[in-house]
Order: sequence, then C-alpha cells, then structure tokens
Amino acid sequence: MKTHRLIPIIVVLFVLAVMTMSTIQNSPIAVDSGTAAAQKTGETTSDIDSRDTDGVSSTQEPETTSETDADLYLDADEVEKRAIAEQNGSPVDSTSRIPSSFKAVPVPLPGGIDHAVAGVATRNSGQGVIRLRGIPPGSTLIQAWLVWGEIDAAPAFNYPVGFGPDCGPGATFNGQNFGNSPQPCWNGAGTFFPYIINVTGQILPGLNGDYRIKGLRSALTNNRCPWSDGPGCLGPGNALPLSEGASLIVVYSNPCIPRAAQLYIHLGPRTFSGPHTATHFLGAGVNGNLPNLKHSRIGADGQVGTLNCGLRSSPLISDERTWIQNQAGGLIQIKGDGGGLNRDSDWNGYDGEPLNKLWDSHTDVFGNGAFLAQGGGLFYRVRYQSQGDCIAWVAHILGIR
Repeated sequence: MKTHRLIPIIVVLFVLAVMTMSTIQNSPIAVDSGTAAAQKTGETTSDIDSRDTDGVSSTQEPETTSETDADLYLDADEVEKRAIAEQNGSPVDSTSRIPSSFKAVPVPLPGGIDHAVAGVATRNSGQGVIRLRGIPPGSTLIQAWLVWGEIDAAPAFNYPVGFGPDCGPGATFNGQNFGNSPQPCWNGAGTFFPYIINVTGQILPGLNGDYRIKGLRSALTNNRCPWSDGPGCLGPGNALPLSEGASLIVVYSNPCIPRAAQLYIHLGPRTFSGPHTATHFLGAGVNGNLPNLKHSRIGADGQVGTLNCGLRSSPLISDERTWIQNQAGGLIQIKGDGGGLNRDSDWNGYDGEPLNKLWDSHTDVFGNGAFLAQGGGLFYRVRYQSQGDCIAWVAHILGIR
C-alpha cells in the first residue's frame, strides 16, 4: 500500500483515540446507589494525612464516598411552626449540629424561604471581611450562621471569635466544632476542623453588607502568601494552626419566593483529592413542581497552583468538576470543563482572590424540582472530580424554589 493511502487511516485512528481519551476523562465517576441514612465515609485518614505538599497531592486519590442525613430542613410552614412553638415557651432544639432559634421570626412569613452565602479566605491572617450581596429588598431574616475551618493538631472547644458588621463593635461568639476530616495536604501533624456559630443577631436590617470575622487561630497573622515565590524566596512554612476561611450563610423569606420553597443543609466535612461522591438524604423529599434548583458549596483549600505564590495556574490543579445527580441516576454537570454549565472550577480559592486563596463559597441555579424528584426524590448526590488538588467540603445547601 502506498504511503499517501496510509495517511487518512492514521489520521482517523488518531482522532478516534483522542475522542476516547476525552470521553473517559470527562465521564463522571461511578457510584453505587445508597439507602442507609447514617453518616459514613470511604476515605481513611492515613491515605491523606501522609502528604504534606502545599495543598496538592502528588497522586490522585482513589474514589471516596460519604452519606449524610440533612442537618436542617426548612420551608415556610416549618419555620412558622418552630417560631410559634418557641414563642409559646417550647425549648430550642439543642441536638442539631446547626444552632438555631426561631423565636424572633415574625409570623406569618411574607413568602417562601431562600438562602445566600459569601465567604473570605483567612490563611496567614486569621481575620477578614465577608461581603454579602444579592439578597432582594423587602426580605425578612430567618437565621444566619458563620462557618469556618482550620488545620490544627486538636479542635478548640467554645472557640471565641469576633463577628459583626465591619466598622461596628461586633460581638464575641463561642464556636462549636462539628466534626473533622483528614487535613488537605499541608501538615501531616494536623487535622481539618470546621466550626459553626449562630450570628443572626449581628445581621444588618437590610441583610446585605460587609461583615468582619476576627480572632481565628493562625500561626501567622502577617498575610503572607502560603507558597514560595521562586528560588531564594521560600514560603512561610506550614506551622499549625493553619486558618483556611469563613463563610456566612443567611436564610431569609421574601414575597417573590414561592411559599412551597424548600431548603436542606448538609454539613461535612469530607476531604478528597480525586473522585468523591456525597449522598445527601432528603427526609421531606423534593417538591417536583418548583422551577429552580439553587445549590451552594462551601469548602477549604481550593487553589490554582503552587508556583509564583500560587498565582501560576496548573491545568491539573485547577481542573475540578462538579455534578448534581438525582435518585434515578440523571446528572447535571454544573461546574468545570468537559460540559459544565459554568466552565470554572468550584475549588480555585476565589474567596481569597487573588491571594491568599484556599477557601470557596459558590452558588449556582440550574435545573428544576422535577429533575431531583426523578426516582423518588429521597436523596441527591454531589459528585466531585479533583485531579490532585486536596479539598475539604464543609457544607452543601440545597434550595428548591
């Protein structure tokens, strides 16, 4: 056969090979359907704690999984029921990992409920300003929480931090630890610990505003970049504690929101640096008649690279992808390359943009209630793909509205 006849065949074979590799890379990870409602995880501490490479694993970890019940479910009826009960003298539920009190909530609500999140990175500072935006005028505050995370040798109990409107006096709160997971590849002597406090009393009348968090534990408070800036310019080291970031979660009611709107909050943490699937059980099920899904993801240690103070992007480190899966197995890729509705990553440290990165709070609106109701609507899954960037998700918030 002459050489010129071989060229088209070689080209075709090359194209097919590239398409096959792309399909494999872009395919979401496979998971087994789950039915148990206990919190479980498929990762082991030794798998992740043995690494100490500036937030990145030298090898992609195998698939990990977790299953959680909802830590809090709310809709307008549920909020009003809790508010009336507390106003009539019933005690506050002290068993939940999410500290809440609805005694001050006015009844009836003006409409359905929704949420907003915003965050700030706090590595090597232990403080920062959270800029909350986007809550519509005329909204009624229901609850607000501050969550934060850090890497340390042991958790703190009744952890005192300052929080309130920026330039205001603020208040001191005692944060409560709500779990732990392997440290995301910084210091093998540490563990990742998240904390939560109720800060409803510090939210401004208009809800939107700038809010300062201070007093987080941090070995350094000089705002140094976490990475080296080149030869002869060494990084600051990874001494404990390593503060990661903080996020404000605000739940509100507004007349423009359908009264049937639902809200589920699932707390982590879970650490991963490869494929990870979080199955979240929905005790009240999904209202399939509502037109929008709104999902927020809060977590630690996202970055785009490690060179030049972490500002030089690495294609693998910055290539994380996120899918939402319904009970029937249907998938919507909401973030990342390869078909995501938003081609950016969930885990590039944008709450600390441009530096010091390492904390993310993201919200996306997509799909509808009918999508999550497929198969029964009793659980949904968040599926992540990391290429070696070590991540710890802290909270997932699902709004159906």
